[in-house]
Order: sequence, then C-alpha cells, then structure tokens
Amino acid sequence: MSRSLIFLILFAASVFGILPSGAHEGRPIYVEINEADEGAFTLRWKIPPVLTKSEIPVIAMAGEQCVPTAPPAAPSFVGRRLYKCEDEARPSQIKLTYVGANPVLSTLVLFREFGGESHSFLAPPSDRSIELPAKPDFKTVVQTYGLGGFTHILDGYDHLLFVFCLMLLIGDVRRILWAVTGFTIGHSLTLGMTALSGISLAPDFVEPLIAFSIVLLAAEKRAGRKEALAIKYPVTLAGCFGLLHGFGFGGALAEIGLPYNFKLQALAFFNLGVEVGQILFIICVLIVAKTGQLAVRAVVKTPSYDLPLKLAVNFAGLVAGYWTVERVVSVWVQRLLE
Repeated sequence: MSRSLIFLILFAASVFGILPSGAHEGRPIYVEINEADEGAFTLRWKIPPVLTKSEIPVIAMAGEQCVPTAPPAAPSFVGRRLYKCEDEARPSQIKLTYVGANPVLSTLVLFREFGGESHSFLAPPSDRSIELPAKPDFKTVVQTYGLGGFTHILDGYDHLLFVFCLMLLIGDVRRILWAVTGFTIGHSLTLGMTALSGISLAPDFVEPLIAFSIVLLAAEKRAGRKEALAIKYPVTLAGCFGLLHGFGFGGALAEIGLPYNFKLQALAFFNLGVEVGQILFIICVLIVAKTGQLAVRAVVKTPSYDLPLKLAVNFAGLVAGYWTVERVVSVWVQRLLE
C-alpha cells in the first residue's frame, strides 16, 4: 500500500470525527403547494427530524392578494394551511422564518397546478424567501438538480465514509480510480431505475445496509487478507455496492421529483452533481494524505504507519456499526409507534 494513503487517517480524524452520528440526513425541508381550484391553494410541509422543536421554522406562502384562511398555528414538523388568492392572483414566494440560524437544510418545493402539471426545484439553505417560478426551464433544471446531487453526496456522510474505506482498503491510486468508476456505474444504474421507473427498495431496508457495507469494508481491511475480494476484484465489488448505494441516491432524487419536460436532463445533472462531489472528496483526501506524508517525513525519517492505520480502520468500522444499529432500532421503534 502506498504510504501516502495511510494519511487518510488525518482526514478521518478531522472530518468524520466531527460529523453527527445520524449520518445520511441530507434530506431537505419538503414544501408542497397544491392548487385545489382557481384561487385556492393548499400549503403542506414536512421537516426532517434532525431539528429540535425550537429550531423548526415557520413556513408561509406569500403573494399579492393571497391570504391564509385561518390564523397561523405553532411551528410543527408536519403541517398544512389553506390560502385564498383573489382576482386570479398566484403565490409568488415561500417564506421560512427561523428563530435562530438555519441549520443548513435545503428546501425542496413541489408546485402542483390545477391542470395537473407539476414542477419542483431545490433552494439552498441560504434562501429564506424562495421565489416561485412559473415553470422550470433548462437553466433552472441544471442549477437545481446539479446542486441537489452535489449537496446530497457531501451531506451523505455514509456514502463518503464508504468511499474512504474503499480507498483505505485498496491503497493503490490507479486501482482506487477503477474501483470508484465501478461504484459510479453501479449507483447510476439503480439511480436511473428508481427515478424513471419507480423500481426501488424501501429506505428502511436500504439505509441500514448502506451502513453495513462500510462495516464489511472495514472488517476486510482489519483482517488484512491478501485474497480479499476488494483486492482481487475492486471494480466488481465496488459496482455491486454501488447498486445498493444508488437506491439511497434514488430515494433523495425521488423526494425532489423530476420535472415533467426535463426528466432525462434532471437525472443526468443530478448524477453529475453526485460525481463532482465524489471526485472533489477523493481529491481532498489525496491532498491531505500527501501533505501529511511530507510533514511527517520532515520530522521522522522512517515513520511507522501500522498503528494509525489500525486506528483509522477501527474508527470507520465502529462509526458504521453504530449507524447500522441506530438505523435498525429506529425502524423498529417507528413501527411500534405506528
């Protein structure tokens, strides 16, 4: 194994050590607007359970001559309000009012018109007054879905930890690039299946398996077998795991939805955004690894890498094991409460 890659431990300690244990909670705030009749609109919202009750924003619809039919209620994770717009007016904005700072959650807006056509877009966390465009165009699709894929992979700590373990297990840079290519092909296939045909697996089944796939990679590295599948067949193994992870990406894309007239373009740019984020992550890891190698060699001529390597592998395995158990338990608790 290349010694420079041993310094992936530096990246693990500085990044994964400060990430929240909930892992893949990059889900956006979901806001839905339904035009029930001419001038009548229903505003619905669903906020992911990563916020505390005190952090929940007040969500409202704004527009000239558009007013709610009832006084505002207390902020809630799931809500619904009716609006009436006079003289063929339409809502023009969605407003989010936070008590404090926005905890870095994007906002997904789905607009269903009275005639049956619907379109959606993703607003970044910085937008608290979200303009509602009349209809999506190609530029909006590129920005929405490219950014959506990019932020999804960077918020998907479990996907990044998987790539990190894959790099740590394989070691050689050239073989890493081939393995990541296999991973890309695998997740692109299931991402397309989920987005275009609706063929998918339940998130309650997929998310624990994604975390468990990281445990398997860490266990392979910890065992140190030269005949490990990831060493002999890195592209095939990464591609198989990519199929599983693609269902996770597809679930996020399903939440965003695909615009009626730009389905293929939206899918392509979402996938491109995922790949750009993944490549950026790999480049950053390699830069940190090389920088760490040069720094240590300036102090120690013949450094030993066995201990930090074991710490990195054990750390990754423990975090992924915790995520696996946490997700399985949360599924059972949710089912008991239903």
